[in-house]
Amino acid sequence: MVSHGVVSHGVVSSDLAPGITRTLTYRVRPRDLVNTLFPESTEFTRKPAVLATGILVALCEWPAMDALRRFIGDDEDSLGTAISLSHQAPVCAGAKLAITARCTSVAGRVSRWDVCAQDGTRIVACGWVEFAVVRTAAFLERHRIKPADGTTLRAFRYPPHQEHVKGDRDLVITCGAGKSHTMVRT
Repeated sequence: MVSHGVVSHGVVSSDLAPGITRTLTYRVRPRDLVNTLFPESTEFTRKPAVLATGILVALCEWPAMDALRRFIGDDEDSLGTAISLSHQAPVCAGAKLAITARCTSVAGRVSRWDVCAQDGTRIVACGWVEFAVVRTAAFLERHRIKPADGTTLRAFRYPPHQEHVKGDRDLVITCGAGKSHTMVRT
């Protein structure tokens, strides 16, 4: 039985396959800069005003999570399990990034995605991210995840934000001087 793209015996829909690609664009905000992350830390605040690597990791996960959402149930979520990312160039607030994730493998509930973030023609980051699909309520219960105040967390859905994904199917990435960039794991 398939419901919302998910096979009931624990395997993500067979429609999720290598080659599926999602691209989003993102304008870097002042709060994304490394020197604004932890104002109580002088080591952070003394850094140059450039995009924080931790924020860049989340941005590289975002298009893969968006793509996965089409293949998993409303009672499920994709959680990052591994990442390898090279932060290759600094960007400042106001920069417009194009971040692309391309599925390279699917094994049961685990998928791996090659990712590339670009600022115009300049590569900002490349690497891969990996996700496992979990049944949200069971995951929270199994790990006894509760907020600090002791209340029980409930699974909930945020409304999807689709404005950044219009027209992103079958996109070809070009990096550098008009060269086609192939995202390949090594």
